[in-house]
Amino acid sequence: KVGVIVDLSTSPIGWQIQDASGSVVLSGVTTVYGNDSASGDHVHQADFTALNELGAYRLVAEGIGSSFEFNIATSLYPDLPHEAMNYFYFHRMGEDILAEHLIDGRYARTALHPGDSSVPPYNGWCVSCANFDLKGSWADAGDFGIYTVNHAISAWTLLNLNEMFPEAFQDGSLNIPESGNGFADVLDEVDYGSRFVRGMLPSDGGLASHKAHNHAWSAFTITVAGENAAQSSRSAMGPSTPATYAVARVNAQLARIWYAQGQDSHADVLWSAAVDAWTRAYGTNQAYSASVASPGPALGGGDYPDGQIGDDLYAAACEMYLTALAIGDSGVQTYKNIMRSSSFFTKIVQWDWATVTGAGTLSLFAVENDLSSEDKLSIETNIVSFANSVKNSIDSEGYPSNLDFQKFGGNYPWGSNSFIMNRAIALAYAYEVTGDVMYQDYILRTLDYVMGVNAMHISYVTGYGDKSETDTHDRWAWTVGQGSFWPRGWLSGGPNNELINDYATPPGVTAAKSYAGPGTAPHAWGSKENTVNWNAPLAWVAWYVENKIVPNFEGCDGNCASKPTLKPTTKSTTKQSTKPTLNPTTKPTFKPTTKPTSKPVSTGGSPCCADRNAGYQACMRSDWCNMSSTNCGNCNGYYITVPLEITGCCKWWSGGDCSNVVHSSNPGCHYRKSDCEGSCGGTWSPL
Repeated sequence: KVGVIVDLSTSPIGWQIQDASGSVVLSGVTTVYGNDSASGDHVHQADFTALNELGAYRLVAEGIGSSFEFNIATSLYPDLPHEAMNYFYFHRMGEDILAEHLIDGRYARTALHPGDSSVPPYNGWCVSCANFDLKGSWADAGDFGIYTVNHAISAWTLLNLNEMFPEAFQDGSLNIPESGNGFADVLDEVDYGSRFVRGMLPSDGGLASHKAHNHAWSAFTITVAGENAAQSSRSAMGPSTPATYAVARVNAQLARIWYAQGQDSHADVLWSAAVDAWTRAYGTNQAYSASVASPGPALGGGDYPDGQIGDDLYAAACEMYLTALAIGDSGVQTYKNIMRSSSFFTKIVQWDWATVTGAGTLSLFAVENDLSSEDKLSIETNIVSFANSVKNSIDSEGYPSNLDFQKFGGNYPWGSNSFIMNRAIALAYAYEVTGDVMYQDYILRTLDYVMGVNAMHISYVTGYGDKSETDTHDRWAWTVGQGSFWPRGWLSGGPNNELINDYATPPGVTAAKSYAGPGTAPHAWGSKENTVNWNAPLAWVAWYVENKIVPNFEGCDGNCASKPTLKPTTKSTTKQSTKPTLNPTTKPTFKPTTKPTSKPVSTGGSPCCADRNAGYQACMRSDWCNMSSTNCGNCNGYYITVPLEITGCCKWWSGGDCSNVVHSSNPGCHYRKSDCEGSCGGTWSPL
């Protein structure tokens, strides 16, 4: 817990932490950081990590003033994972958006661009092609274009969360139209938003369209009818090799997950599209060209210029190899050879929509494969090395930005906040490799940055903080709210002095302060836009914090429902877990878990996989977890008959008995002696 104080003093400044009554609960002196080159501020840092008592507090700097009130709480942002994911339902195109599935029903609307089922190619290319079926997508950003390469990294991010942590955003958790169908909501959401991707392959067998959008920018305040009237001047633009590899990546990853769910017919369609796209792209080198992909007067969309192809080939080869291996496809060795021969193999570098090496390598960590132990060790070593560079960036900055902006030429790039959140994902991976909670600490410091400990003194996440972003560059949100209210849980692009081409982002200021002010959304696309590839890592990190870090730090009073309470031990240097295939035998075990030391007492019924944190009272919802004791152990569960009989309680006090204990208040400790006297550190008292 580190506060930042802006002051020109070169000597330490006294600080206090005061509670709601004004009483001093902690005090100290600042560490003088000095001049922060990214912001131009002269800053001090006040480390109050020692404050652990729950409550509301302020940081008071002597002779300077007080911070906003902040809380020390058992959970950090419990609603943010859902809010960040609701962004994607909000931006669905091709179907009506219903109030019952929105967190804020005021944004309900009829379908945008239902005519995307038949989008013509732009004049001058693919003259013999049939129209493109692009229905089923997410509006990419504040406009209504769809962009293959940017969608691909967004879809990968959310699917990667699912493959790393299959319990993430399970069925029914997001209240989307598909909820209740038995499949993870995050998978359903990505599946809907990615329908258009396979449709970007032209009927003449050529490379995929790089993007599709209107021929002119839409007005910022719209009507749905007016926007849909632009369908007659909406086209699929010219092709590129990176876009075609993007089609392969998205469909291969989706196919792999759906095959594992037993949905073979749908997965066959996806895998066929992936193989088709791979075949079209392999051996070609058509980089993005504005004259082809953004031709003539068709100026109603962005560029997403992707000039490097090698990383796209590598990332696509990774996804193709992993899926081919999972389903026993005959092409597996070909994909593997191409992947391993790439100069990008096992590398981890900063990733985004244009640079996707890291995405390919992280998939190789997250998904079962037959790589050698040497290759796996190289991947893990590179993950930790990159994460250490992220940690060092935070340590070297005045504010807890993990960007290492000097490597960007002293600039904050367009969408700087997405880079920062992606780097937080790297920290999470490093924890999964090492079990070192230091990496989780630095994830929280990264969230501190986007939530307000930054040079703009603003939370870049809408709806969070006393001083938070109030309006982002989004046409429908602005049309409905006009800046007077805004959806919660959207991440704005962040400071950007790399490319300023709007009317509101201030030029000529320091990198970390190149950010537009409140009420400027219509003209602030350079720093205040929202996009799918910015909210995707926000959703990833928000879920991870609430479901992995909070329980690990013993939040929720040690009683986080359906979340592990055991602190993980150090993971081995070689990834030992596997992911389900069509005929799964094992399941991921990224976190070692404590197994029962004695057979639990039960009241009868069929053996199944029970959750410790639900008091062993019911079977897990996953059929795969319930299949065997091996699978169950790999689901962090216990293979027993349920419900488990109450035979005692766990005590952390002397004297007395269990008569006043409410077992459901801490089911992870009160149902079994081995749990109580093991990780819970209590004393077992029989009934």
